[in-house]
Amino acid sequence: MLHRYNPPNEGLWNGVGGRIEKNETPLQACLREVHEEAGIVLTSARFGGLLNWFSPNIHGTLALYTARVQSETVCECDEGELQWKRRDWVFSSSEVVQNIHVVGPLVINGAPASIYHFEYDSFDNIINYERHEWMSSLNKQDYQ
Repeated sequence: MLHRYNPPNEGLWNGVGGRIEKNETPLQACLREVHEEAGIVLTSARFGGLLNWFSPNIHGTLALYTARVQSETVCECDEGELQWKRRDWVFSSSEVVQNIHVVGPLVINGAPASIYHFEYDSFDNIINYERHEWMSSLNKQDYQ
C-alpha cells in the first residue's frame, strides 16, 4: 500500500498505480507502475475490472489488477511511503481510500471483472456505489 504524500487522496493509503503512457496497454502500465513505484518486477497481473468515480471536484477511471509477488521487499517511493498491510486492515481502516473497502475484497477474492461506479460528495464521502457486470461491448482482451 502507498501512503500518499500528494493529491489525490493525500494522507491516505491507496494502491500503487499511475497513468497509461502513449502506446501502452493498461496491463503494461500496471506492470511498469508497480516496478517504478515499488521496485517489484511483475510478469503478469489479473484484471479485476474498471473503477470510475465522480465527485464535484474530480472524476476518472482506472483499471484494477492484482498479482502475486515473489518478494515483499519494496524500494523508496517519491509519491509516498510503501508498506505491506494486512488485508483486514486495508479493507476496514479509515486511513485507506474508501472505495478499496468495497472493491478490494471482491477483486482480491477473484470476482469476475466488473465495472464499479462510485459517486462522492464534496467531502469525499461515498454517496452512491454500483457494481455492473462486464459489458459485452467492451473487449476484456484490451486489459489483459
